[in-house]
Amino acid sequence: MPLKSYEHCCSSGIALATLGKVEGVIPILHGPQACIFNNQLGTMFCRPSRLITVGTLLKRGEVIFGGEENLKQQIRNVYQQYKPRIIVIINTCVPQLIGEDVKGVIIDMEHEIPDLKVTYCDTGFNHPQAMPQGSDACWSAICNVLDKKEKIEGSVGLLGRSGQDAGCLGPLTNFIREAGIPIFVFPAAHINEMEKIVQADILCPIHVVPYLTCKKLNERFGSKVEYLEIPAGIEGTSRFLRGVADLVGNQKLHDIVDREEKKILPQWKAIQRRFAQNPIKVMNISGPANEFSVGKVLAELGAEVIIVPSVRNKFAQSERKVLQERYGVKFVDEDFDTVSILVNQYKPDVVFTEFQGRMEVLPTFTPAQINVLYVTEYGYDWALDFGEHFFDNLRRPVYRKWQYLMERYGGIHHA
Repeated sequence: MPLKSYEHCCSSGIALATLGKVEGVIPILHGPQACIFNNQLGTMFCRPSRLITVGTLLKRGEVIFGGEENLKQQIRNVYQQYKPRIIVIINTCVPQLIGEDVKGVIIDMEHEIPDLKVTYCDTGFNHPQAMPQGSDACWSAICNVLDKKEKIEGSVGLLGRSGQDAGCLGPLTNFIREAGIPIFVFPAAHINEMEKIVQADILCPIHVVPYLTCKKLNERFGSKVEYLEIPAGIEGTSRFLRGVADLVGNQKLHDIVDREEKKILPQWKAIQRRFAQNPIKVMNISGPANEFSVGKVLAELGAEVIIVPSVRNKFAQSERKVLQERYGVKFVDEDFDTVSILVNQYKPDVVFTEFQGRMEVLPTFTPAQINVLYVTEYGYDWALDFGEHFFDNLRRPVYRKWQYLMERYGGIHHA
C-alpha cells in the first residue's frame, strides 16, 4: 500500500517536539537508532526552545534481552546533569513489541532517586493520527505526575493542541484576563506554569486534540471539562468566548466580545465578499488536526470545504457537528490510498495536505498548502490575516497558466 500523505510523521517524533517546547521537562526517546533520528528532527521543530535530545539507542542484543538497564542509566544521566522537574520516557514501537517493563523501571528509579518525577507515554502504532496522538499522549503522561493543588473557584483552564501553542494563546487569554476571570494555560513555556492547570475549576479545550489529557485531569483532579468549540474564525472565537462567559457568569467578557466584533466585522465582511466573488472549493486532508480549525475559518468565509479527518474522539465529533450544521462542511470518512485519488474525485481548487501529499497534487497543478505549517490558528487576528492574504498566497494565476499549458501541450489531465 502506498505511504499515505498523513502517515509520514511518527507520533514519537511529535511527542518529542511537543515536549521540547517546555522548559523543565526532558524527554527520553526509548528506542533503536532509527527512532533516535527523531531527536534531530525534534530540535528543528522545537526551536527556539532549548531541547535536550536524549535516547537509549537500543542495540540488537537489547531488542532480544531487554533494554531496561540502558534506560535506567539514561534516566540517571539526565537527572544528575540537568535536574529536570519531569522526565518523560517516550516509549517507541520496538520496546512495546518486546514487552519492555517501563513501569517497573520507573518504580525502581523513584526508589533510587526519591526527588525524581518520571512518567512515560506509549507512542507509535497510530500512524493515521500520529501528529495529534503524539501531542495528546505526552500531555496526558505529564498529568500523571502533577501534584494536586487547591482549585480556584470560577477559574478556567485552556488546553491547546501541541507544543506550538505554548506561549501563543494571547489572542484568547488577553480577553479572558481583561474580564477578570482567573485563567490557566496548558501547554505553557515552562512546566512551572503548566502545572497550575490542576487549579482550574473548568477546563475548556480549544482544539479537538487534548481529549486524553482532559480525561486524565478529570480522573486525577476532578476537573470539570466543557468542550465548547474551536475558537477559530470570527464566529468561532466569539462563540467560544461567550461560552466561557456563560460558564463562569461573567457579563464583562460578553461586553468585550461585543466591542471586538464591532471593531473587526466590517473588515471580515469585506473578506467574505471577496470569497463570494471568487467561489472556491478547499479540501483539507488530515494533518495535526488543523483540518478542523483551518477548515472552520475557510467555511465561515464562504468556501466550500471538504475535510478528511485525522481525529475521531468525542471532541472531534462535537466539532464536526458544528461544522456540518453551521457551515455545511462535507466530511470524507472512507479510507483512501493516495491524495491524488481524492483530488481526482472531488476536484478541489486548493488542497491542504502534508509534504508528501503535495507531491501527489503537483501533476494536476492544483495549489497545495502544507497544513503542518498552519499552527495556533486561534482568535480574531489570525482569521483576519489568513482571510486577507488567502488568495494572494495561492498564486492562482501561475497555477492556471501551467494548467493551460499542460492541457494544451502536455497531454496530462488535471483536476
